[in-house]
Amino acid sequence: MVRVFAFGNFGVHVFCETGSPHHLPHAHVKQGGNNVATVFLLSIESSFGLDKLPRGLVDKIKSEQPALLAKWEELNGDD
Repeated sequence: MVRVFAFGNFGVHVFCETGSPHHLPHAHVKQGGNNVATVFLLSIESSFGLDKLPRGLVDKIKSEQPALLAKWEELNGDD
């Protein structure tokens, strides 16, 4: 798990899924060590929790989308 950036007391993380089936590129938003949202990086939609995040954090996720996708590819790409 790699924290790509922090926003206040939230961290946005990308996991290495080596050895397990890859899912759509996604990031986990954690607060206090707890997963509070999972965000699909291609669409900036969430399987849960996105509507509960501060608007500024959602905007930051959108602006950091290229970096998040690059980190996903670095950790999970099929070289």
